[in-house]
Amino acid sequence: MSDPKDLFALAQATLHYARSVADTLYFKDALQTGYQAWRCKTQNFEYIQRHSTEWKEMLLATASEYQQLRNAKSREWRAKQKLLTLAKRWERA
Repeated sequence: MSDPKDLFALAQATLHYARSVADTLYFKDALQTGYQAWRCKTQNFEYIQRHSTEWKEMLLATASEYQQLRNAKSREWRAKQKLLTLAKRWERA
């Protein structure tokens, strides 16, 4: 794997992984913002018991943000696996 195009593929995978990590952080922040927006809208600033009615309402209100975060985490995981695979190939060469 000492071919320059292989090194280029490794560099591209590294950049893709870095972008996916940044996306995950962005969507994590977006979810937290969604939680805060829900709290402001409902004026509920106290601890919310897990699986309570309020908890379920908050999850329902932030379902799209949560799904975006899950998707971003999945993309990050796939990008990491691809990067590790290419890096291992590079080490063997």
